[in-house]
Amino acid sequence: MTSIHVGVITFDWYAFDPRVSRLVAAAVDAGYEVDLICLCQPREKRFELHNGVRIYRMPMSRGIGLSLPMTVLYWCCFLLLAAITITCLHLKHTYDVIQVHNMPDFLVFATLFPKLLGAKIVLDVQDASPELMAEKAKGKLQKIVILLAIWQERLTTIFADHVVTIGWTVEELLLQRGVPKEKLTSIFNSADPKIFPPSRRSFTPPACPNELMPFILMYHGSVEERQGLDTAIRALALARPIVPELRLDIKGFGEVFNLKQLAEELGVSDSVVFSNRCPVGEVVDFVVHGDVGIMPYRGNGYMELVLPTKAFEFAWMHRPMIASDTRGIRSMFRPESIALCDASKPESFAAAIIDLYQHPEKRALMVEKAAEDYMAFRWEIQAEQYQKLLASLSYKRLREHLQNVKGSYNHLQR
Repeated sequence: MTSIHVGVITFDWYAFDPRVSRLVAAAVDAGYEVDLICLCQPREKRFELHNGVRIYRMPMSRGIGLSLPMTVLYWCCFLLLAAITITCLHLKHTYDVIQVHNMPDFLVFATLFPKLLGAKIVLDVQDASPELMAEKAKGKLQKIVILLAIWQERLTTIFADHVVTIGWTVEELLLQRGVPKEKLTSIFNSADPKIFPPSRRSFTPPACPNELMPFILMYHGSVEERQGLDTAIRALALARPIVPELRLDIKGFGEVFNLKQLAEELGVSDSVVFSNRCPVGEVVDFVVHGDVGIMPYRGNGYMELVLPTKAFEFAWMHRPMIASDTRGIRSMFRPESIALCDASKPESFAAAIIDLYQHPEKRALMVEKAAEDYMAFRWEIQAEQYQKLLASLSYKRLREHLQNVKGSYNHLQR
């Protein structure tokens, strides 16, 4: 059987992007050849063969914390480098499918020449651009930026042969904006059991938390205003008089300075621990070390859509969760599977923290219910769906299918 050749482009570091890592691994597991174009971290090789993936790293940083104009400039520079690289690689060994991960959506235009030469293009919409830009853009330019984001989304989804999304919240938006249903596939960001093995689930919380064995709330991922971690810190300050052993561990990258300052002002800096983002393969160590996962997202347009990867990871690794009552999270879990709180009220989160601390039996029941909810999203299901999508888009598989049909027909004629 002829192998399918897949190209992947992402404006991120491969080792730190869980979605890209899982989808690439799924393609390799199916026996497909995969080339990946991504960003380069200090001391990383520009080219590397890793776990069956040929990785081509562009000499750029991610530019975290930059203004929107500077971020767009970085995106454009990466677009140019990625376009040159993917075109040269396509001329060497023809790609059947090239998948481009947003942000930005317009990065899909890096595949223009391979598309003209026959490659099928997949746009992976992890973030709904208009909603995200509405948050990032401020002041008088906001309306213009949102309008440009809407047109960018429209043009890129037309250009792509297929569009993959993170789930039905984004899929419904794209359907409303005119993307044909047959052109859309949802692949959920569930937990890969190779990275999150069930054997790591076992954890017995202390009967009586103390200074050495605190009651740990945990959050990992992007650290920006929209994630609402200031609400988590305020909730911790409210709950600590009743739960003196309470601690909040935050692992991620982004705007941590203001959070550290807030913790100082509230007198809880000794109970908030910050650590840097880690590679995907090490996230499991963080998830299993804590007692309760917390996702205090802002209740606004963009965050209402988010289906958090960390929620799938907490559910799979049997950790109870406290989260903002958003549309995305409600669509993933039943009310009895997760503690839902008012995104605008730290008091709501504090009450949930105290309740779960005082009632370990409730934590156990929530874990059981969330695990049941998660079964429909298991990574084995998502990976198989993705593998079938790549095969359906590949001309090689189509040719093989037609040859098989022709062979069967000739055999019947005899």
